[in-house]
Amino acid sequence: MLVASGCLFGEKRRTFSPPDEELLRAKADPRLRKEAETGGSEPFAAIAVYRNDVFLDQSEALGRSSLTVLNEMGRTAILLLSPDRIVPLLKDPSLRKAAWFGPQGLLARLDPSLELDMLTRFGAGTEDRDVNLLLRFVDVGGAEEERHVVAAGFRVVTRAGPTWVVAGPMSGLPKLLESDRIIYIEKAS
Repeated sequence: MLVASGCLFGEKRRTFSPPDEELLRAKADPRLRKEAETGGSEPFAAIAVYRNDVFLDQSEALGRSSLTVLNEMGRTAILLLSPDRIVPLLKDPSLRKAAWFGPQGLLARLDPSLELDMLTRFGAGTEDRDVNLLLRFVDVGGAEEERHVVAAGFRVVTRAGPTWVVAGPMSGLPKLLESDRIIYIEKAS
């Protein structure tokens, strides 16, 4: 049942002050804004891009904020966030932008070199450029897996049994990871 505000009945939505709303629009991707609005208690991974090097310039501030840094490289960090910590993160003047990534456990499906490449691309602002990725499925993928790959913004380049090479933007990686059929993702050579 829909109510006048456009929300499903029973769904709670947080309201924010106009300056906080502006921060959410300016610095957070749509999925991170949705997390902030709808709340929840489960922590998740988010990518944060700062104006300066995270290790050199942000480690003390991140330590004081009690945010967990899962990985960092250059100006970019993967942080463990909860919905109530999104707006305080965005208030940091050295933060340029932040993007939702997904449940922390999904990071285990990424090859470490791919995770570092992802951090580099987000830091450089090139996350929307195409990259070739090697997907390993639990078994030979079919039409359902191809639809999921396409919905994430990728196209299938080659298939070899349960291993596919796909091309698309690094920003679509979180959507790829939503498939339980994909067990590992690495850079394709």
